[in-house]
Amino acid sequence: MKTLILPFLFLLTFVVSCKTDDSEILEQQKTSYDVYVGGVDEFNACYWKNGQKVSLAGGENLQGTYLTVDNGDVYMIANNIESLGGNNIIPAWYFWKNGVKYNVAQYLNVAPNTQNEPDNLQIWNNLTVHNGNIYFSGIIKNPAPTSSMDLYQLCSWKNGVKTVLESFGLNNGQSSIGCIGFYNNDTYITTRKNDTYTSGTFNWDIGYYKNNTYSFLTTNVLPKRFISDNSGIYLLSRDLNNKIYIKNVLTGNDLPIPTNIAQTGITEISWDNSDKYYIGNTFYFKNNNQVSISDPNNFNTIGHFTAKDQNIYMTRYNSNVGGTAVKFYINDIEIMSLSNTSRGCFNSIFVDPN
Repeated sequence: MKTLILPFLFLLTFVVSCKTDDSEILEQQKTSYDVYVGGVDEFNACYWKNGQKVSLAGGENLQGTYLTVDNGDVYMIANNIESLGGNNIIPAWYFWKNGVKYNVAQYLNVAPNTQNEPDNLQIWNNLTVHNGNIYFSGIIKNPAPTSSMDLYQLCSWKNGVKTVLESFGLNNGQSSIGCIGFYNNDTYITTRKNDTYTSGTFNWDIGYYKNNTYSFLTTNVLPKRFISDNSGIYLLSRDLNNKIYIKNVLTGNDLPIPTNIAQTGITEISWDNSDKYYIGNTFYFKNNNQVSISDPNNFNTIGHFTAKDQNIYMTRYNSNVGGTAVKFYINDIEIMSLSNTSRGCFNSIFVDPN
């Protein structure tokens, strides 16, 4: 069950407004936020808004994997819990907009996955919302193939309207589609393709579709997500050794991680205006300064991390204890937790200035 440690709104105001060495900077920051934590509790998809739990109708046996807020509308995507492990599981996805549930296959007008046809729909396990428009990317079985070379379609959807980016067969190297990003009114969608296996080594290409036109970008990495700011749009990815890369999509150049930061110890990156956060398992760097997590109860392993106006939001686990115990913190102050017996998890964080 969820346990509130302190009243959420009071604590959030306190951690933003209290006097520190940076009090002049903090006083200039916004103190009014809606803070969302998405996930699952008691095997039911749900989210917490400012510490108050909202159970989603029809969310039984579904795990909320990603939450976002756009223009005041709250979106969450979930998949069936059974699809997260085991064999012969039929993958299915659902999403909610302001509490109204949609079956993703029906919304996209795609045949659902079945026991005999478990690959009718394969989607990137996030939805993307931008200026009120809902985007998905994925692979479907071609409803009208003409040969073995176009059995599948690489697609994107905007508000349920499909665009076929490419058709392919079983053996011509197409592998998967990935994240969606936006920059200067252009839409970017990553894809992995041209898989080869030579002398015991796999190789593949990573590229992107910009407004449906493909460009090669790099090789042998796994896309995580796009990041964009006033300087451009960047693809955050990792290789099979979990080394993080930040590639400028417009120039093709890698953005280097500062040399004093362990190059193989970083698992995530968060940008907050001019501040850059590099997140490891039990530490993070703010720009060049390292902050180590040291919790008396050993909740030191970082799960999800978000920075907003120099405030730090994160979920953390006790890696020495089995089960699903997880806690949510703001500026290193515990806000709420899920116990080992709650059959739940915090899976995403979104901070919405209001």
